[in-house]
Amino acid sequence: MQKKKLNLKEYAVWIMLVVLIAVFSLAVPNFATTGNMVTILRQVANIGILSVGMTFVLISGGIDLSIGNQMGLVGVISAMLMVQFGVSPILACLAGLVVGVIIGLINGLLITYTQMPPLIMTLGMSYAARGLAYIITGGYPVYGLPESMKWLGQGYLFGVIPVCVLVMVIVIALGAFIMNKTYIGRQFYAVGSNEEAARLSGLRVQRVRVLGYVIAGFLAALSGIVLMSRVNSGQPMNGNGMEMDALIACVVGGVSVTGGEGKATGMIGGMLVMGILANGMAVAGMSEYLQMLVKGAVLVAVVAIDCVSRHQSLKSLLKK
Repeated sequence: MQKKKLNLKEYAVWIMLVVLIAVFSLAVPNFATTGNMVTILRQVANIGILSVGMTFVLISGGIDLSIGNQMGLVGVISAMLMVQFGVSPILACLAGLVVGVIIGLINGLLITYTQMPPLIMTLGMSYAARGLAYIITGGYPVYGLPESMKWLGQGYLFGVIPVCVLVMVIVIALGAFIMNKTYIGRQFYAVGSNEEAARLSGLRVQRVRVLGYVIAGFLAALSGIVLMSRVNSGQPMNGNGMEMDALIACVVGGVSVTGGEGKATGMIGGMLVMGILANGMAVAGMSEYLQMLVKGAVLVAVVAIDCVSRHQSLKSLLKK
């Protein structure tokens, strides 16, 4: 019986995670504490929720750079509904989720039916969302949220589990189930791997792509509501740059930027790697600018490795 060959690429993110934990635990005195581990989980909760949406889009062969600024827009809309119009927190949050779905639907429809490059479309939507958030607030944060709204971002379940972390875990579990265990999930992989083959097989390619952006928009809105609750205000700058953190988490976790490859389990590893890296550097006293440099270097390095690996695999396949 032939032994299954160990796929180092599949386990690379977990090896990286273990190495980072070991290095920071030895080098930074206050890193390996229970309190700091909980802090890391709370810090990555928003990125984790965003990363699930980004995973659906990337696997189907697209990209969404608007999800970070969508968070800010949804946050200020929900906050204003509660503070200025007296809408109940539940209805205000539902309205925010609807806004996210609408933005995702616009992204998906325009990208699919106009053949506009996803990078350009979602970058334009990112600017539009940020601009709209500033216009409706005048550039000022929206304070005075109901006390009950704090529970989602600041509360604990049974006094131990942060509610925002529980939300992230539920989102990741549902995302993993859809991607790995359902027919819809397999359609995302099929479209991202070979769009023409998927079309010839009878798949509704356009519908799958649009659905990916709708899911990303919905989860961006959910992440924006969680962040609004965590900081107890609706701020136009909320979520700024988080789309890149989500992208890096996905790519580090093995989700290919060219589509058709990646798993939610790998994305979890990538998210934790970036969270521990950011937290470890912050606890060690490194500047925010150095952290940005490291994140950018990690993204470029991982994408380069992925592209080289795919090119070599294609060459070896053609030689056979």
